[in-house]
Amino acid sequence: MNRELGGPKPLPVILEPVPDELLSSWIARHAGFYGVSPLTMLRHAIPEAKSLRLIDTKLGPTDAGHIARLFRIQPSAILEMTTSGFPSSAARLVAPCAIQCCFACAEQNRGQGATTAVQRSWTEGWRITCPVCGLRQRDIRDATSAPIGPLSPFEGLWKDALHGERLIDHALRGSAVGWASPIDIVRLLLVRRCPKPFNHEVSIDHSTILGAVVQGFDECVAQQGFPRPTIARPILPVGLRIALLAGISIIHQEGPKLISELQNQTLGAHYTRFASIGAGMSLARSSPLQLN
Repeated sequence: MNRELGGPKPLPVILEPVPDELLSSWIARHAGFYGVSPLTMLRHAIPEAKSLRLIDTKLGPTDAGHIARLFRIQPSAILEMTTSGFPSSAARLVAPCAIQCCFACAEQNRGQGATTAVQRSWTEGWRITCPVCGLRQRDIRDATSAPIGPLSPFEGLWKDALHGERLIDHALRGSAVGWASPIDIVRLLLVRRCPKPFNHEVSIDHSTILGAVVQGFDECVAQQGFPRPTIARPILPVGLRIALLAGISIIHQEGPKLISELQNQTLGAHYTRFASIGAGMSLARSSPLQLN
């Protein structure tokens, strides 16, 4: 395939993207159709491209225009297939490959001949529901288990978790969500908690602030043998993610009193950050912004 002066020559046959499809997935499906490697297909539009993965997370408008010309689509539609518009603070919440799946959408994709399609939401490490059909996401590791999958010990927090998911969605897409960024709250919920009593009957090594908000979280992580979640490792299995998202919602709903209690469980920069959140919350309470 040759690159013409002024941009790549559009492909003669364009495969329809599935709803919410990741850009690298769409390009890879075209590569399979035309019998070339995915990177070769990408380089038809961007000759200097070195990684298919990077176009999902760091695609600029110029390169989006080149790809759009190749696939005869608007550049804005290309950018919507990526996470490149997300703030840098959310980078660790996006996985390098699919970590979860909506089995209903996967079946629908297979029925449309897009067996290998990967949806963008399958890499988004804060999601518990599918943005296409609204059904529950499931960990990839549960792919061979029963369709319903194992229940989380935090099922009772599902409503709060859905609210937390919406808060992150709105923040990542540039909408105002009130007094504090839910991404900042995620980071604070996963910091290590000072060894002070906080309504815990059992002492847990490396306990988190989240464990002070959602009782039983640290114990569940320890019992299941998972590594302690941290700011550097914030993506949790869906069952535990329910607790993290619920924690975001609970902090938004409970207000300054809970913020003050959590602040006393931290030190240094984290203590200062909680103080800043508390001050922002108090100010916002005079003119609250509701997110339903």
